[in-house]
Amino acid sequence: MKYKAIIQLTASDPKVYKSTIRQIYNLLEHLSGQVEVKVVCHGASSQFCIERDNNHLEEIKALLAKEVQIDVCRNMLVSNHIEPTELIAGIKIIASGIAELVVRQQEGWSYIKAGF
Repeated sequence: MKYKAIIQLTASDPKVYKSTIRQIYNLLEHLSGQVEVKVVCHGASSQFCIERDNNHLEEIKALLAKEVQIDVCRNMLVSNHIEPTELIAGIKIIASGIAELVVRQQEGWSYIKAGF
């Protein structure tokens, strides 16, 4: 069986980023080869997605290398005046974070809200 997990990240707190990264690694370890993971960043989570001043840059790059898909909401980029060139390589821009969550849940993806 192939599992699909979609994680909603809306926080600006680096502690939430650290926790989310750890939870993704736990998921990948315990469902090794059986899980597809997608992170949807919107709301206040822009710092997670940009390369500059990102304390979790290497960990995020490692997740991308493990085929974890990280999507960023175009609306969040526009409202925060972030250019696509500022994103970590491999992060995909999507039209709407909230719409992506609705669509994927309708497709049967398991929903996880990142945070405390």
